[in-house]
This record gives sequence, C-alpha cells and structure tokens, in this order.
Amino acid sequence: MKEIIMYTSETCPHCKTAKDYLKNSGFKYTEKNVSRDPMARQELMNLKIMGVPAFIVGSESIVGLDLKRIEHILDYTVETCPTCQHRSRVPKGKGKLRVTCSKCQTQYLVNTVKM
Repeated sequence: MKEIIMYTSETCPHCKTAKDYLKNSGFKYTEKNVSRDPMARQELMNLKIMGVPAFIVGSESIVGLDLKRIEHILDYTVETCPTCQHRSRVPKGKGKLRVTCSKCQTQYLVNTVKM
C-alpha cells in the first residue's frame, strides 16, 4: 500500500488542517517538518517543491492542500469496524470484501468499488 509523506512547517495553517484530516480519516503518514529538519528541507528542494504542505504519495507529488487528490491516488481506504470502531486499511478496487477486524475479530462486508 502506498505511503504518505507530508512536508510541513511550523507556521503553516494548512499543514495543521491536513494533519488533522489525515489523522481523523485514519490515514497513516510520515511528517517531515522543514522548519526543524534541514535534511527534510533539502529533500523538498531536490524535488523542486517550494511550498508546504507538500505530499509524496507513492511516486506522485502533490503541492498544497488537495485532500481529494490524495484520497484518489491512494490504493486503499480506511474502514471502521462496526463493533469496536477500530480502523483497518482495505485495498481499493477489489469489489466486495469480507474484512476481519484485527482487534475484535468481527467480520463485515466492504464494497471497495465506488459507485
């Protein structure tokens, strides 16, 4: 499954919005703060990206707060167990899948193809 890397800075209000959205949606990400980490700043410059938030999702880069594009690029969704509310990553585009919650072992169906 594709990894999300997010470049942020201390003073960016859109970075906070993006972090809150990803966390609340259950998407795991790696944060690289260019204000505190000179190596992260250099990585971003090497990618010829001059603003934050910036995201690397798989092999694609996204500059700015474009959450719909991030969701579109990801090869999974995050589904919530109806019993215990535990979140699990489920691959996209596989039709109807039976998911077994890793926390409570409840099985539930998920349609992974959007209509």
